[in-house]
Amino acid sequence: MEVKIARIRKGLTQEQLRGIVGISPQTLVAIEKGQYQKVSITLAKKLAKALDITVEELFLKD
Repeated sequence: MEVKIARIRKGLTQEQLRGIVGISPQTLVAIEKGQYQKVSITLAKKLAKALDITVEELFLKD
């Protein structure tokens, strides 16, 4: 599942998610567009936790 879809399903704005995870607006936009290639495991875990989803569901596609 993509980050943007998971964020919307969770009912969070970009600003809210950025505040929870502690990333810049540019970073979140790039991640949501699939243009951010260096998502660290720490950041992936923070995003997954904030969105109540697993890292695998969030970033690994079949």
